[in-house]
Amino acid sequence: MRIGSSVLLVDGYCYQSYGWKKLRPLGSLQNIINSLEAYQCDEISIIRPVRENDSIKAFKKDLVIIQKLNCMTPISFGGGIKNSEMVDLLHNLPVERLIFSSAFITENYKPIEHAIELYGHQAIQCAIPLGTLNGELKVFHSNSNTYISIESVNFDMIKELSNEIILIDVDNEGCNDRFNKRVLDCIDIDYNRLVISGGIGRKTVKFARNNDIASVMIDNRTLHSEYSIKEYKNYGGV
Repeated sequence: MRIGSSVLLVDGYCYQSYGWKKLRPLGSLQNIINSLEAYQCDEISIIRPVRENDSIKAFKKDLVIIQKLNCMTPISFGGGIKNSEMVDLLHNLPVERLIFSSAFITENYKPIEHAIELYGHQAIQCAIPLGTLNGELKVFHSNSNTYISIESVNFDMIKELSNEIILIDVDNEGCNDRFNKRVLDCIDIDYNRLVISGGIGRKTVKFARNNDIASVMIDNRTLHSEYSIKEYKNYGGV
């Protein structure tokens, strides 16, 4: 099982997110990457937590920062990839996987299929943010900044076009060991294709390892020594 970390990139700066709402500034992307590499992180996901007000100008500005990264750790990138032209802009980035979310939710498959042509099916990840609204588990749709029903999402196509699915527990994002395992019941998919994130801690890591989940993505809490990647790798005899 891989143990990685997620990094939120907003206007060229990294933030720690809490519950999908509050953001706390952390520092420059390169400094954050340096820290995660020192912690021997298996992979790093750089995500632009975009909402309906995203722009191509902001997208290109963030790509310039990523292009300059000095990093040996495998990187995934996503957030605001809306069309095939934007996929082409990623071609020279130091990334191994592309993360799509809204494109899957809105069934805008052209950029995803174009990314498969350029990078291969193994490089495609689908991020599904899940949160509780009025006691019901729903999918967060970033384009409209609202929650929609799980039933409205075409999971069959997600399973066909993506290699791995990232399930994000948005309610517990930024918390320690509070991942809601209910999110694992929302779709019928093999655990070995799942990446889980949001509220990851020791017990969740042990659960993921025992159930052959592909990867856990720990929030930016990993930048604090008490939650280092090495600690999670050692936990449970790894």
